[in-house]
Amino acid sequence: MMRAAGLASLFLFAFACGSPSTSTQASAARTGQTSTNFTFDLRSSSANVSAASAARTASWITCSGAIGAADPVAVVQLHSAADTGELVMRDYVDPRNPRTACQFHTQQAGYGVAQLIDAHHVVIASNECCQLFAVVDLPEVRFHWFQLPRPAGFAGWLLAVSPRLDEVAWTSNNDSTGGDRRVHITTKAGDKVVANLPEALGRCGAANISKDAAYTHSGGHLYVLDQPLPDNTLLVFQSSKQVLSVAPPGGGSGVASGPRLGAWPIGTQPEMAVWSPTSETLFYRQNGDVWQWTQAAGAQRYLPGVNWYYPTFSADGSRLAYAVPRADGLHDIYLIDAAHGGSPQLLKGARTLPVFLNSNQLWYWSEGQGICGVGINHPLVYDIADGSEAASIVDQVVAVWPATSSNF
Repeated sequence: MMRAAGLASLFLFAFACGSPSTSTQASAARTGQTSTNFTFDLRSSSANVSAASAARTASWITCSGAIGAADPVAVVQLHSAADTGELVMRDYVDPRNPRTACQFHTQQAGYGVAQLIDAHHVVIASNECCQLFAVVDLPEVRFHWFQLPRPAGFAGWLLAVSPRLDEVAWTSNNDSTGGDRRVHITTKAGDKVVANLPEALGRCGAANISKDAAYTHSGGHLYVLDQPLPDNTLLVFQSSKQVLSVAPPGGGSGVASGPRLGAWPIGTQPEMAVWSPTSETLFYRQNGDVWQWTQAAGAQRYLPGVNWYYPTFSADGSRLAYAVPRADGLHDIYLIDAAHGGSPQLLKGARTLPVFLNSNQLWYWSEGQGICGVGINHPLVYDIADGSEAASIVDQVVAVWPATSSNF
């Protein structure tokens, strides 16, 4: 609580945590009108803070050197920082000589990296309380704090901040029952409920869990992937307008819909969604096929019969990699020339968790059978240009940009 109080002077976004009445909440869900007084307006906010506040946060993030606006970057944990929780942002403008552009002293400050918006902006989240976040300008290290509202009896969860820095997507739910689950999109004009979600008891970690939400790089579209198996729901929004709904049979997903009336047959729910980094095209797996969707053309089969996991696009959008589970529990990684078409090609066997760091380097883990079953062994990096594979000094990838990934 002391940290939250100390940061109060840093708030640069207007918000209110009033508790609307039950009738007001129900009306908001039916009509899609403003449901709280929360607003989000980074671009009209000053980044000036008090000297005391600036001193308090000065050591949280340290950056050195210029970062190009189009530089491929990744937030990672290096092997040298194993088991510390400390993260860095690596700049891959020169893939053969990447450098550490910023260091995130997460353990010292008590926060985590929630989102890498682009090469110049990252979202951090307090680990202690209060749904407290900040958009941080890099490499200047300017903090723009905001807090999600928490009406009495309700909790809020961040989905994503738009690359345009003009809206935030988040969900709310009843703390006690898990019901009244809603998707909110908030701008300087106010907070709007744009969809209701089915009641859910939650779920523990699983191999088929991926990101809950992501914007396209333009900020023009947002997908939300609700994943309380087996009732996964995939929604896409253009601003506050819902333009795609892949919902369980018998259930709706609009602001006027109620609880789900049915559930997906086993293995048919939408999963593992990823945006193209160069267009407004969404790719996702459903019912044993990979689909591609655009607002103009709708959903079309892209890879029939492919049960992909962890899809990732290279920074320039020219290549697509993904893992496919094998009968023995291990995975194989496939690569597609997305720029020129062509069929998937087997890249490496017994590899998993692929993610592009830039346009040519694909990071992943080797895996094998152990005493307790399948496990990961060593982090590796594959160079698309020369076909070489080498040990990686990166132990964990948290986020990448402009490369895209279903999980990182």
